[in-house]
Amino acid sequence: MSASSAAVPTADFEDSNISEDCRALARRLSGHMGLEHALQISNENQWHGVVAALREMQRKK
Repeated sequence: MSASSAAVPTADFEDSNISEDCRALARRLSGHMGLEHALQISNENQWHGVVAALREMQRKK
């Protein structure tokens, strides 16, 4: 894990609550701008479901 991802707070959002729309947006964002930047942008915009989906993707790497 890089230092920048450690600085992004983890949302209190259970994996089971992540919608398919949030997962789809997370995949598109991470594919377009990379996982770290997608996490930063999603966290800044308080897209909790997208942040949770990105964290899930990060754990599966």
